[in-house]
Amino acid sequence: MIKISHNLLKTIKNFIFNNGRLLERKLFSYFFEEGRKEDVIKSLLSYQNVDGGFGNGLEPDLLCPDSSAIGAETAMYILDILEHVDNKITEQLFQWIITEQKEEGYIFHPPKNMSNYPFQEWWGGPDELRIFALSGFLKKWGLKDTTFFKKVKNFYSNSSVPEEFALYEYPYYVYLKYLGETKEEKIVLRQIINQLPSIFENNKEHYLLFGRHWYHSLDHVDKEVLDREASNFLNGLKDDGGLKIVYQNLPWWRPIWTLDALILLKKSGMVEF
Repeated sequence: MIKISHNLLKTIKNFIFNNGRLLERKLFSYFFEEGRKEDVIKSLLSYQNVDGGFGNGLEPDLLCPDSSAIGAETAMYILDILEHVDNKITEQLFQWIITEQKEEGYIFHPPKNMSNYPFQEWWGGPDELRIFALSGFLKKWGLKDTTFFKKVKNFYSNSSVPEEFALYEYPYYVYLKYLGETKEEKIVLRQIINQLPSIFENNKEHYLLFGRHWYHSLDHVDKEVLDREASNFLNGLKDDGGLKIVYQNLPWWRPIWTLDALILLKKSGMVEF
């Protein structure tokens, strides 16, 4: 448990409002003031396309308007923390995922028009593992499509699952947590769970446990890890109210990571205001 004073919360708010997007401002207002969930949803909808997918810079390193798998995952994270998962938005997004899924199980990347808009270089390659995170969300939300999940399972079965997991290989964990059924899958899930403390410790400047990628593991770590990662967040705050982050040339992530951690700390009961 960590203590966030009124003055510190105000400093964090000012940082987010000065540096974040409308979406971040509405999220802060909803979780820490008396803002309305409907206003957050309205802001999120500005990133959704007529095909049901999400793009338009919702993932701020990929500014192409086209829908993408990472756009879908980012939207699903926001909908998940809002507990707003059974509605027209998710129905349309689910249909986009189904339509875009290849017979091999994944969603093709990059979007067709990506090169016409600013993007970070790492988005120029494939993004096949993303389907594991998307399928985990969909299973968690109780959505049903036997054909979709069968294709994902076949893709997993044909994948080269690593023995040591890195910070951006979390989709394996999300998939196995919500969809792992076989003995072999449960063994791999346990291997990842056993590696969680070292993954977090080796990536302190990413604040992984209270971030949008690894937060699914909050119920798979013990109190010692929870306390350590909560303290890591508090120690990572700079005087301006934003987290010190590893990507110094990508400053737009500071308000996003700061807000992610603050929201997830609140939802997990690890922070006192």
